Amino acid sequence: MLKEELKKNEIAAMKARDKQTVSVLRLVNAEIKAYEVNERKDATDDVVIKIVEKQLKQLKETLQYAIQLNDEAKIEEGNFAITLLTPYLPAQLSDEEVQEMLKEIITKGNYGPADMGKIMKEIMPMVNGKFDRSKINPMVKDILK
Repeated sequence: MLKEELKKNEIAAMKARDKQTVSVLRLVNAEIKAYEVNERKDATDDVVIKIVEKQLKQLKETLQYAIQLNDEAKIEEGNFAITLLTPYLPAQLSDEEVQEMLKEIITKGNYGPADMGKIMKEIMPMVNGKFDRSKINPMVKDILK
């Protein structure tokens, strides 16, 4: 399970005295633990992937802000954290692959512009953790034109 892998890697980083890696993994593991305490159930791989995605999104936003401020230390920190967490996500789909999936869903279901919700409901489970969800809505609108 992904949760155990993250914890094992955090422990290995502690033993290696790699403070930077420990801090990034500790943050993710704390989010997982918070989810488990709040929901009173174990975090599945899907939940862990969503947590890692959320962390990556926050890191990327922070990185953009650091770039605007030209803060070299924060830029380096952000790049390190993004590089460290990205391998925990499943292999990412390309824009072209997602467009093909959307075209197939739209033609199979004979959907039109009014069926946006139905299309989104079908595609989301297929791309969960494998593609930036914020890009899907504009792609659907573009295909339906």
